[in-house]
Amino acid sequence: MKGVFQNMRIYHPVRGVGGALRENSFAIIDDAGVEIGQGGLEFRVLKKMLPDRPLDIEMNMNAHPMASDTLFGALSARAESIKDEQKGLPARLYTRCAIDDAERHEYFTRMGFDDVDGDELFVLRVPADMSTRRRNYSPVGTKGIDVDLRTRTRREEFLVSLKEFGCVEHASEWLEERMKDPVFIARAMYYGSDFVGQMLVTGTQNEAVLEFVCVEPKWRGRGVASALVDEALMQLSSQHVPYMRATAVRRNQSAMRLFQRSGFEWVRTECYLLGRDL
Repeated sequence: MKGVFQNMRIYHPVRGVGGALRENSFAIIDDAGVEIGQGGLEFRVLKKMLPDRPLDIEMNMNAHPMASDTLFGALSARAESIKDEQKGLPARLYTRCAIDDAERHEYFTRMGFDDVDGDELFVLRVPADMSTRRRNYSPVGTKGIDVDLRTRTRREEFLVSLKEFGCVEHASEWLEERMKDPVFIARAMYYGSDFVGQMLVTGTQNEAVLEFVCVEPKWRGRGVASALVDEALMQLSSQHVPYMRATAVRRNQSAMRLFQRSGFEWVRTECYLLGRDL
């Protein structure tokens, strides 16, 4: 096998890799024209979710071992360019790694990534009797309402409003399907006409999913998120739903603190987010 990949060529493919744009994607072929690696970068600016390091750059990379370093180098260099294009915003470059994928873990840590971050799974047992739980109330002057999702336009606006908070970008069709679930709670909180925060919970009779709960930065630390979670628990208890689960990125400390305060129990790390700060 020695010398097989001496004439590797790296280039931008015609189409982006995964969800990455073409200019943020690379492919490698050997001298026979066989593809031996591909990867891409997707990035988001999450000032409201991760104010200390808001530029979030995810690397998706798959390559033959002989091509890995070349592809990694190209993707890393492009990540630095993205940071420059975003006016030097503090950034985190990372890649997902299954807990049991020792080979991937070894490679990326050898290339300078750490494993201090991950997707964390939490579960909360819904009280059958809410009177046994200490109730968290919203700040004085705020008001919670059901989000109006009756039209496609409103559903799309609702999803767009979540981007800065790091919520996964779904299509309106996804939301329409979730609205048919036995459990569906979409709540927003306002102070007069000022937006304060919002929450989405979906699920089945057996388990609810806290898809997100997000609060405007100036309202954080005032019990808004805890109050929204308690509103969801009131409805879930009345529907006799036994559990609600949620996930959080470990470095999103505000979410981690919320789950701890609200009585969620940590279950496991779903995957590593191997990375390094840029």
